[in-house]
Amino acid sequence: MHRLTTINNTGKYLWFVLPVFVIGISVCLFASTSFGGNKMEPLYNINEAKHLEPQVYDIKTNSSLSLFPVPQDNSIGTNDLNNAITLLSFPKGKITTDQYFKNAYEQVGGGGEYIPIVSRDTIGFGQTRRFVLYNFRTKQHERYRIAASLEDTIEKIAIADARQRHFIFEIQAHNPRSEDPWDYSTHLLLMDLSEKEARLVRQLPREDGVTWSVVTDKVFLYDREKELLQVFTMNFEPSNHPLADVIKQNKGKIRFMWIHAHQYLPFAILSGGRNGAMFITWSVASGTPRLLFSEAKQFSFSPDGKWVVFREESSSPAKTYLMPISEKYPNYLGSPILVSNNYFNPNNFGWTTNPVSFIGSSLNKLYRWDLENRDFPEKGKMSFHDYIVQKDLEKLAREKKQGLGNNH
Repeated sequence: MHRLTTINNTGKYLWFVLPVFVIGISVCLFASTSFGGNKMEPLYNINEAKHLEPQVYDIKTNSSLSLFPVPQDNSIGTNDLNNAITLLSFPKGKITTDQYFKNAYEQVGGGGEYIPIVSRDTIGFGQTRRFVLYNFRTKQHERYRIAASLEDTIEKIAIADARQRHFIFEIQAHNPRSEDPWDYSTHLLLMDLSEKEARLVRQLPREDGVTWSVVTDKVFLYDREKELLQVFTMNFEPSNHPLADVIKQNKGKIRFMWIHAHQYLPFAILSGGRNGAMFITWSVASGTPRLLFSEAKQFSFSPDGKWVVFREESSSPAKTYLMPISEKYPNYLGSPILVSNNYFNPNNFGWTTNPVSFIGSSLNKLYRWDLENRDFPEKGKMSFHDYIVQKDLEKLAREKKQGLGNNH
């Protein structure tokens, strides 16, 4: 076990000013909507968010670390150090490292296409044409050849059924008879990895301009040019979902590329469209989409579903924000909180559990926002999350925002 350097630890003293912070949070109610004229006021005023400081660690590297979730409490993984799986852990606010699978084969490191935790013992990620599963309990790893040709690459991975060890791989295949480097086709492959060799179960073509997202136990394929949405089961059989019905009801009114669906609450965030990032829900009949922010992407929900972090790009450089999530909010989402005046690239951030923390890596620094162990006035009586939500709702009610605090 090795120790790295803690530069500062603000978690112990930041929240003595929390009441000022909460009062300073401002949410602007969605003022008017005119889909036809592309006029839509954001639900939130991003410029009035206050700052939540992180703990900062010097990791003594020359570049940002790739990060991915691991089953161990209070830890996050990277495969960028010493050709191993390294667990970065944070006992009592410090940072320690433990290495696993060191030199298990010639290239444990080198980045990857990362996925959520497969099971309480197992993680996995793809690298170019192969996929590797690592079991921390047995200390064994299993490698699978997924892309058959040297010109094929794994672009994205999703877990279809962890128990059966079924995974979905997006494979980009170049035409071997063409000299055009852009002459390629893309398919989604449903693969069974329960045996020694990977077995193809089924495949779906992904046409140009089509993005795909996993929403609970469904696969959504969306053609943003044709505004055509298709829903399939994890076995690639035609299916349906109430979110798809709401999106179809609003055809022509919204544009997006990616769907970020909450794990258990009936809402999603649509990003990548010219309208900006949109909030949409299927908990009410109308399901009217609402603009969250004019330029935001890279939404990531915490493992417990109580927070969402995102990258907002209306300024340069882009900034990183956090929002609380609760059924107590009319729109499930609370006021935005600024966590960084910079942003983290897609593979350079992630989450820990027990406690829930957001971790980001940038150059030779690691940033950590512990969202459970913080000092605040009601500590011991409620969680940090519940305190933020309570104070935020009180403010919204005083200002009669989002339908709260109205006199009847």
